[in-house]
Amino acid sequence: MSYAEISRVLSRYFLYLAAILLIPLSVAIAYEFFIEKKIYFSTSATFAFLETLAICLVCSAIFRWGGRKARGTLYRKESILLVVSIWFLTAAVGSCPFLITKTIKNPIDAYFETVSGLTTTGATIIYPKVYEEGKEVLAHVPNPLDDSLVYSFYGTVAPLKDPSTGEVVKVGLEALGKPLLFWRSFLQWLGGMGIVVLFIAVLPALAMGGKFLYESEMAGLSKEGITPRIKETASLLWKIYLGLTLFQVVLMKLTNSSIPLFDAVTLSFSTISTGGFTVTNDGLLSYASAATPWIITIFMIAGSINFTLYFHGLKGKFYRFYEPEFFLYFVILTLGCLLMSFPLWHSTLPWTKSLAQGSFMAISAQTSTGFSLISYDMWPYACQFLMVILMFIGGMSGSTTGGIKVIRYFIVLKLIKNKIESLFRPEVVRVLKVGEKEINPKTATTVLIFFCIVIFLVIIGTYLLVWDDHDIVTSLGTISCMINNTGLSLGGIGSTNSFAFLSPFSKIVCILWMVLGRLEYLSILVLLVPAFWRKK
Repeated sequence: MSYAEISRVLSRYFLYLAAILLIPLSVAIAYEFFIEKKIYFSTSATFAFLETLAICLVCSAIFRWGGRKARGTLYRKESILLVVSIWFLTAAVGSCPFLITKTIKNPIDAYFETVSGLTTTGATIIYPKVYEEGKEVLAHVPNPLDDSLVYSFYGTVAPLKDPSTGEVVKVGLEALGKPLLFWRSFLQWLGGMGIVVLFIAVLPALAMGGKFLYESEMAGLSKEGITPRIKETASLLWKIYLGLTLFQVVLMKLTNSSIPLFDAVTLSFSTISTGGFTVTNDGLLSYASAATPWIITIFMIAGSINFTLYFHGLKGKFYRFYEPEFFLYFVILTLGCLLMSFPLWHSTLPWTKSLAQGSFMAISAQTSTGFSLISYDMWPYACQFLMVILMFIGGMSGSTTGGIKVIRYFIVLKLIKNKIESLFRPEVVRVLKVGEKEINPKTATTVLIFFCIVIFLVIIGTYLLVWDDHDIVTSLGTISCMINNTGLSLGGIGSTNSFAFLSPFSKIVCILWMVLGRLEYLSILVLLVPAFWRKK
């Protein structure tokens, strides 16, 4: 293991991260000195981002010194460790603005919120602090599925007060202020396509290590490059990603003149990244336009499609869309919408409302976005369980979605079919294919191992939360949310609330499971193998 090479790349990465921080810094300056012309926090968001930027520069200098003897070549082991290190270190830096402004005072809470953003999970620990006679007290919130379960916990965010009058201006999520709300959504946008992929796109060539970084970062089974060079592939993917984001912002403004530009931008960040963060306490219900949910639905689906298909579409190669995963994904999505809507219609809701609400939630679950138009706590159990199923299915490989991915299910079904046929036709030689592409036995084995790992981690994660005194439904729902990077959950303090009720131990478990899900397990689990750390 060459730690000098890792330090060399981390030095450049922190310089790049410092440059990225100029964007939220500009937003903070604009709101605190020109738009709102008020600094609500004892430490302004502008200073918080400046201090965070300075931390990046100091880290860059430290790693530069550590990598002074590097030769400039990355190999597979260094690349794997780099990807994992970058995700955890970026989350640490990303949590600094919340901690420096003291909007979120608990480091675990700040880290949870940042990891949730970067992994595009969309789960939040934001919950308003409760006061009685000027003193903070515990919030007591019952479990919506079981009134006998009452969660007692302290809120995470104090009210936002006018510094001149002391009057409460905002509470809850909105008490973070515009600069931090922007940063929170921007983190999702960065994590959607992948901070490592962006890193590859903007940095000079990383020798052969660039390929390994790309393969370790990109979600899904397919690691197909659309150009001969990985750096060019990463750059093109980010251009497509940026183009789709800008397209959504324009559509939202054209169809809803009352939506603020700030909200249109941050919602677009959260939609195309399939992240799910909003910037208002009422979420999507804050926007009266009927067109807004439809546009969000379209772009949730857009974010769940393999991004290399957009490239081929722009080149006029529409025949590349004719592959099993693409069609199977939309078949599952359509069935999910119908199966979600039918129980709602059967429970006396009008069929038009059932179809609209059911379809939105089915798409939100399968694309792992986690947006919600309504509280689904009292929905039929069939709908709630279907959401969990769709969360585990996920979107296409090479997309911004979480979940297992449709292509893996397709391969497993093919393996099952071949095995069943071999029982009565053992002499037939079978070749596993996805469309015209032959799947080698090594890939098929990896897919089966992937499913085994998912099952194992769901069982272990659920047990750890049950051991921490959470009920089984809440524990399973929470772990399903985290490992699939979805944001939707069951039990707890309700579908429209936060994960603030979790203990510090449970939050740490959730942080690890979010990153495991985002990096698809193997890149992190390999670090637990002693042979990985040997020199040869």
